[in-house]
Amino acid sequence: MNRRMRASIFQPPALFPPPALPVLVALCLLAAQPARAQAAGDTQTTGDTQTAAAPMQRCSLEEYRQHLAALRTIVAACSAQRTAAACSKAQVGSDNEVVTPGGLRQVHYDWLRVTLSEAAEGKTAADAKPAAGAKPATGQAQQSPPEPIETRLSAASERLAQDAQASPASPASAMPIDPVRRNLNAVLAEHQFQRIGRPPNLLQRAEQALLQWIIERLSRVAAYGGRNPWIARLLEGGAIAVPCVLLLWWAMVRMRRQAALESAPAPPAPTAPSAREWQRWMQEAEAFAQQQRWREAVHHVYWAAISRLEAHGLWPADRARTPREYLALLRADHSLQPDLRGLTRSFERIWYGHRPAEEQQYCEARAWMERLVPR
Repeated sequence: MNRRMRASIFQPPALFPPPALPVLVALCLLAAQPARAQAAGDTQTTGDTQTAAAPMQRCSLEEYRQHLAALRTIVAACSAQRTAAACSKAQVGSDNEVVTPGGLRQVHYDWLRVTLSEAAEGKTAADAKPAAGAKPATGQAQQSPPEPIETRLSAASERLAQDAQASPASPASAMPIDPVRRNLNAVLAEHQFQRIGRPPNLLQRAEQALLQWIIERLSRVAAYGGRNPWIARLLEGGAIAVPCVLLLWWAMVRMRRQAALESAPAPPAPTAPSAREWQRWMQEAEAFAQQQRWREAVHHVYWAAISRLEAHGLWPADRARTPREYLALLRADHSLQPDLRGLTRSFERIWYGHRPAEEQQYCEARAWMERLVPR
């Protein structure tokens, strides 16, 4: 086997002829160039709208406030100078991780970096021009006019000031817990909170046990009544019959009392004061008064009053009573009780006390007797 045959056996056949290889390489390069340009454009667009995540720096509350004050100075300088150096976003520094009494609080400043970058470039967020040949979406509302960069810088300064005022309070300026605890203890010491959390006493336990026993018995009766309908009918009949019986009994008692009042009183005993008419007692009193026998005149005026009251049924006739007993027969709240008391005292002083009587005492006794009109 010669050398040419061995080379033809061990050498692979060529896929493309040698003149076609340069043409194939050129076509591949032309096809890859638009893809690289599109990727570069996407990378540029992403870099314009997004910012790489800044590193976090842990700081205290005082350091956080100092950082906010420095950022406000940077924003003021950028607003006044509007140069690339004054509006450099590198001045913002790292984001903060503030140590507060309630834990860690992360504060990001990406919005401030974007605002400073746009201020350095002299544009607003709405100044980005759409790509060539791009068309707005169908039905999309017209965008609002762009916001000036001066307004955004002023808003950034106000936001930093508000963040400084609303920063978490330090433990030294926090509200002390002792006044809060005292107020809470004062509220819990009021009467309506005294029984909360206390075990019931013996009386309360007995009351609860009694109520529970009554409820259990009523539940059993209700369950038994559900199984026996005649019990419900019996209870309904009793609820109607009992008030009717009580009403009938009350009416009978009232009728009997009325009949007893309307019946004629029994004739008084011969020795009772009412056995003689009170007008006759008064006539004899006037006769003694004309003779200036004032003691006998007051005596007859008193018994005229007793006869008058006894004849109208204020008490049963009985001559054996003393003047004090006649007075006790009237209730303390009776309308005639004050006049009868005054007449009784005057009569006792003059008749039983052997005091001398004058015309004045007789006139007073007569006035009391005239006011003793039975009602």
